[in-house]
Amino acid sequence: MTTLLAALIGGGLAIAGGLVGVFATDRRERNRWRRDAQLKVSTELLSSLQEVIRRMMRFAYLAEKPPQPTLTSASSAYHEASVNWNSSIYAALLVSSPKIAEMVQGLDREVDHLLELALERPWSRAEFREERRPLGRLAATYLNASRAEVGWSPIPIETVWAWDEGTG
Repeated sequence: MTTLLAALIGGGLAIAGGLVGVFATDRRERNRWRRDAQLKVSTELLSSLQEVIRRMMRFAYLAEKPPQPTLTSASSAYHEASVNWNSSIYAALLVSSPKIAEMVQGLDREVDHLLELALERPWSRAEFREERRPLGRLAATYLNASRAEVGWSPIPIETVWAWDEGTG
């Protein structure tokens, strides 16, 4: 009888230990998936931000702005970049924490603001850089917050624009 009881208790402990192992592995895999997904969408968001700004700059530097909604090569390229930008926003909102999601929406609002400015009048390169300065700083804050979300330390940058480094 004691042998049977010992075997049952041993078997129960083995099963419990196995279940704990399965749950721990499952949780670790979910955390790894979430971290990988966050890194992927953060990379895509920053890449699509670069592309949408590059296409927007074409509008900003035009001496004569095309009437809206005239389809030009610049507007077609911008449209494609903005579709990618919006897709990357949605992906980031799906896997990000509320804090990061708020930053993503802030970036989007700043991109919309810059587009309005770009279409307003012809800009010089220096003038439009000044208008883009806040966006570069928001993007750097987003980048470091995204790194923190996955457990990485921040990098010492104030902006994602190389031309803005060290201009306090």
